[in-house]
Amino acid sequence: MHPPDCPGWEYDNHPQRQELVPVRVRDALVALVTGRIDTLLLATDTRAVHGTVFQELTPPKCSYYAGHYRGEPFRCLRFYRVGVPADPRVGASPDSVAYRMSEINAEIRAGITALDMNVLTPKERLRYVLALTCHAFVAFLTVHPYANGNGHAGRFMVWSIMGRYGHWPRRWPIDPKPPDPPYSQLITLCRDGDPVPLERYLLQMLIT
Repeated sequence: MHPPDCPGWEYDNHPQRQELVPVRVRDALVALVTGRIDTLLLATDTRAVHGTVFQELTPPKCSYYAGHYRGEPFRCLRFYRVGVPADPRVGASPDSVAYRMSEINAEIRAGITALDMNVLTPKERLRYVLALTCHAFVAFLTVHPYANGNGHAGRFMVWSIMGRYGHWPRRWPIDPKPPDPPYSQLITLCRDGDPVPLERYLLQMLIT
C-alpha cells in the first residue's frame, strides 16, 4: 500500500523549474549530439538523464523520484501509481514497471542491432528508424515508468534513436513538449495501432 504521507510530484510547480530544466535539457542534448552520451545507452535507459534534469525539483525527502522508476525499492516509489484520465491504458502498475521497461529496452536494443548490421539504402533505413522510434516512444509513455517527467524522458529516447543514424530532429523539443495538438492525438493514434501519422510527423521534424 502506498504510504498516505508520500507526496505526489508536480515539478511544474517548483519555483526553480523554469530556471533549471531548460538549461539541463540543453546541456544533455549537446552531450548527446557531440557523443559524450552514448545514443544506445540513453535509448535503452533514460534514468540517468531523468535524474540529471529533475534533480532538486522533487518533493522534500523524495530526491529519488528523479532518476528512478516507479516500483523501485524506495518508500514513496514502491507503490506509486500514475494515470492519464483521457486514456486508462497509460500507467503500468508499479510492480510491473521494471519488467515492462526491460521488454521495451530489449526491443530497442534488438532493433538498433539489426539497423547497425543490415545493409540498407538510406531511405529504407530511415523508414525502419521511424518505425522503431515511434513504437518505442509510445510503449514507453504507455508504461509511464516515472512519477513525473515521462514526456521529457521519452523525447530524449526519440532523439537518441533518430540521432544514432544522423537524423537529429530540427523541431522536436524536449522542453517544452511539441505543440499540442497534434502531439497527444498522434500518440493516441499510435497506441491505437496507427503509427503512420506519428511517423510522418517525426519525419517533418527532420526536414523542416
